[in-house]
Amino acid sequence: MAFSATVRSKSFAGVLLVLAGIAAWLLLLPKGNSRARAEREHGIELPPSATHIQSRGDAWRGFFDRGALTMFEMSSNDVSRLVAQLKVKSRRPPVRRSGDPTENGYNVWPGGSPTFVPGNSVYEGLKRTWHGEAVPIEMLSCSSSTGDWLHVELWRLESGMVLVKMYTDWN
Repeated sequence: MAFSATVRSKSFAGVLLVLAGIAAWLLLLPKGNSRARAEREHGIELPPSATHIQSRGDAWRGFFDRGALTMFEMSSNDVSRLVAQLKVKSRRPPVRRSGDPTENGYNVWPGGSPTFVPGNSVYEGLKRTWHGEAVPIEMLSCSSSTGDWLHVELWRLESGMVLVKMYTDWN
């Protein structure tokens, strides 16, 4: 009888330890600069020149409405390589000549677009990693290999680099 109680006690402790490990793993999932996270969530390969990678969102959370937001800088020579991976459904020019890429896209891109970056606080906190002005170039609404749709914004930076902002949505 004592042996059975000890086994149950150890089994219960083992289960608790496994659950605590899973909880810790979920809390420590990458939230900052992560090439692997961005590639996994958006289903594309970032170019080698991609730097200052910022990832936000709740794509890892399960099965309900969720999304992944990534912003990074890259060489303008890599734009065609990045775009070649996308299944572009539509392209739109900006409706304003300047804006802030760290904000919701409605400050620059046309309303009523089939894809967009939501204003939800889950996606806030993108940091400005460049100097000077970011000038909007083009917005791409794409099919997604990992989610329901993919939104891509391209911005020209004074340094000659291109800023890319991507959002993948799952409904």
